Amino acid sequence: MARLRARYKNLKRYKKIGEVTMKYGFNVVAEKLWEKGLIPKFVLNIDKTDKNLTLGERLRYALEELGPTFIKLGQILSTRRDLLGDEIVNELSKLQDNIAPFPLEEAKIVFEKEMKMSIDEAFKAFDEKPIASASIGQVYEATLKTGENVVVKIQRPNIQLLIERDMDILFNLAKQLDEHMDKNKPVRFYEMVEEFYYTIKRELDYTNEARNAERFGENFKDNKQILVPEVYWNFTSKKVLTLQRIYGIKIMDSRSLRRKGWDLKGLANIGAEAFMKQVFIHGFFHGDPHPGNIFAIDESTIAFIDFGVVGFLDKSNMRMLTNIFTAGARRDVDRLVNTLIEMDAISPETNMRRLKEDVSILINLYYNLPLKNINLGESFRELLEMAYINKVTLPPQLMLLFKSIITLEGSGKYLHPDFSLSDITKRFIKEIYLHRLHPQQLLTEIRDYSEEIIFGMRYFPKQLRNFFKKIETNNIKLNLDHGGFKPLYEELNRLTNKLSLSLITSALIVGSSYMIRNNSNTNQYSVSMLGLVTFVVASLLGVSVVISNLINNWHNWRRK
Repeated sequence: MARLRARYKNLKRYKKIGEVTMKYGFNVVAEKLWEKGLIPKFVLNIDKTDKNLTLGERLRYALEELGPTFIKLGQILSTRRDLLGDEIVNELSKLQDNIAPFPLEEAKIVFEKEMKMSIDEAFKAFDEKPIASASIGQVYEATLKTGENVVVKIQRPNIQLLIERDMDILFNLAKQLDEHMDKNKPVRFYEMVEEFYYTIKRELDYTNEARNAERFGENFKDNKQILVPEVYWNFTSKKVLTLQRIYGIKIMDSRSLRRKGWDLKGLANIGAEAFMKQVFIHGFFHGDPHPGNIFAIDESTIAFIDFGVVGFLDKSNMRMLTNIFTAGARRDVDRLVNTLIEMDAISPETNMRRLKEDVSILINLYYNLPLKNINLGESFRELLEMAYINKVTLPPQLMLLFKSIITLEGSGKYLHPDFSLSDITKRFIKEIYLHRLHPQQLLTEIRDYSEEIIFGMRYFPKQLRNFFKKIETNNIKLNLDHGGFKPLYEELNRLTNKLSLSLITSALIVGSSYMIRNNSNTNQYSVSMLGLVTFVVASLLGVSVVISNLINNWHNWRRK
């Protein structure tokens, strides 16, 4: 009931969504909203803005016009190349948080409420003009009382309420669209919205980003080539984030880097090697390594910023990722497909023969190429396109990793056209093996493996006891579900009903005949009225059974 009240409370927002979706040609969305009585009918008469735009362009423009929540949704969807295909994903990747800044006075109120102190009490200096303004918050430069230069990210006032409102609408829309979509397609809008909801909830809590930055700093504390900004926890909360100010040149500013005379290819290699460590050694990687999030401090040092989107690779994902690469290197199509099955990535509608053919073609296309000639980002694009065509849905964390690799290779080539992520990977393989063979790493793996065995040994007897207990109490249940049994069940049900009706009819005819014959009245012309009525009813039932059988036989003959 509360959700229903909230839905009708947001009628103005629904109307806006209906207008924008009609404007950009997504008529089905507006029609669904009209059917639910959430928008007036005149909205359905809005003309398209430009009929020559592609589907991806229309979707991008619509999301931008609908504001912060929808822009964020588009940015998350831009990682799902396996579900949406190249054309749409490439357009969604262009979405930027070009949001007008909110007033400083509102930022001061948020800061004071979170920190229990004013901005003047916390900082020696605070620049009133924000250096960046995004959908969730905006960033200011400041100086602490102790002299450290920092950046302060302050969340937009009431942004959580706005996002909750839009999320309620998005869940409702996703449910309607899923009912309209082909059930065999791998795209499930409700699942996409759920994934987005959990992502944006984490982004709304700045302490998550602070912990991510701190973990990156710990992972690279002994690496002089990588700088990670320090977190100032005294001035950090769910809605305020204070980090060390990074002074450098964004790698997207290649003109300034060239004026410095720095080795651009060397800087690209440093960033790539750092990312490989994040993935294959730390299992914790930057989810958006685009040129705007990487600074060149000097010729041999880079800095990563913005840790709102990060990826995690647990042991299971690492093992599966390793299996995919190993199977590809050995041209073992069956092993690669079996790994996808183990990942629950293959839908029931997937044509396995076609999938194996496509995998074989892709592997053989790259197998004999020298690494320096392989564009790793392009090969991942082709892999994800193949997944999309064959209805293969990969885990979100692996999708984020593939998207990060594509972005990273683009960042490297932005710095230097001869940059090759494949060459970096080849050189880094040795470091990966050395890391895995390190005594401390081996001891950790032995410990984890031993704990797993001990846990299994301790838990197995309990499972066995439960199994035998169920057998002893005759409590074993087998659940069978097979679509082929349904027609048989329906036919048996019809036959049983007809048989029951026939038996009842026969019994009524016999009983009524007996009542008529044994009428106690001595008059030969009188009959039992109850017996007569019963006989007529039974005769009608009998005739209906005969007619029903004749009709069914005729239908069966026509079908043949």
